[in-house]
Amino acid sequence: YLVRLGQRAIQKSADSPIILTGYQALNKLMGKNIYTSNDQLGGPMIMFPNGVSHLLVDDHLNAVLSAVNWLSYVPSVRGMPLPITDITGIDLVDRPVQWRPKAKGVAYDPRYLICGQDSEVDGQWVSGFFDKSSFTETLNGWAKTVVCGRARLGGIPMGVIVTENRTVEALTPADPADPTSMEKNTFQAGGVWFPDSAYKTAQAINDFNAEDLPCMIFANWRGFSG
Repeated sequence: YLVRLGQRAIQKSADSPIILTGYQALNKLMGKNIYTSNDQLGGPMIMFPNGVSHLLVDDHLNAVLSAVNWLSYVPSVRGMPLPITDITGIDLVDRPVQWRPKAKGVAYDPRYLICGQDSEVDGQWVSGFFDKSSFTETLNGWAKTVVCGRARLGGIPMGVIVTENRTVEALTPADPADPTSMEKNTFQAGGVWFPDSAYKTAQAINDFNAEDLPCMIFANWRGFSG
């Protein structure tokens, strides 16, 4: 329960189930062998697509590094000034936003707007809105019609929410306890707030507020879907 309520979960991508009761106990309770591992209850293929895990990492060291990186955006004490980073040699404070969509009406990856990309023509850096390499996305396995995370603008940490304008897939894992259940992929149109992405947006705003971060929203929604 603490993991879900804490809303700051970094999970290993293998051998790291987040569970309350092991699968053996559940099998005994149900009187038959339904589950074969704890991963079916709280593994990364369950917790990442449903929004419990914010980040997936390969090992414990990267989990610690991800946690330290997360903390680098947040004031050391609530109400204190934001930790501003010196971006000298990394990016410029006074510069244009160079990245543009290829053509009007053509779907694109909104992450390029946030953090830029290498040019497909000559390999040169094409700057995005925020400082180069400063964007850390969270919850990218869940509610994919919204992209959220933390970035820096002129070294100032900020929360970021941007609309995904491409069609994305939403994965619903099969429930081994239900013999009729099957893994299901559904498609969600870009630029639309679905129940999961609306909740993700609200949660991100609440998280940024708790971290005392200013929030930048690139709003490109065209509707809602219940």
